[in-house]
Amino acid sequence: MLNVLLELDKTLLIFINRTLSNPVFDFIMPLFDRSANFVIPLLIVWGMLLVKDRKNRLRLAVLIPLVILLSDQTGSFIKGFELRLRPWYGLGPDVIHHLGGSGGKHKSFPSNHAANISGVAVIFTWLYQKYKPLFWTVAGVIMFSRVYIGVHYPADVLAGAVIGIGYGVILTVLWQYGEHLLREHRQNRALQ
Repeated sequence: MLNVLLELDKTLLIFINRTLSNPVFDFIMPLFDRSANFVIPLLIVWGMLLVKDRKNRLRLAVLIPLVILLSDQTGSFIKGFELRLRPWYGLGPDVIHHLGGSGGKHKSFPSNHAANISGVAVIFTWLYQKYKPLFWTVAGVIMFSRVYIGVHYPADVLAGAVIGIGYGVILTVLWQYGEHLLREHRQNRALQ
């Protein structure tokens, strides 16, 4: 069963990386390989929201760094086991159209890009529901780019997304529970 899933993962990778290959994506998708190309705009948006959105300021100040820290460190810990080679290294240039960086050739699983951006998308979606399509479109493009440029298998991206979404959901639920307890505590003190 595992061999079937791994073969399906490889087939999907080759389809995205080779069959969907085109000059427009060949230009755009590598831009997402360097974290700075999406982290800097994310930091600008986060900073602007910290200044302008008083209601969510504390939530943003705590939850965004925390979800990134947890997602990234979990992904890095799992990568330490070197479960599989990156596609461009393991399958070679005859199979993979490699458009990304060359770091971490032995550390493909899971995708930290996917983990981090998914966690951030969950927090932003919770706080700004009406922009949910925008957050998940950006996250989807970043995750797709990891496969397209040949630096991750689809399962690496899926695992990273599960990590990020998991931490995002846990943190938002814990935050909401904490706010509930704080409200109850204030109500009880007001009644005394």
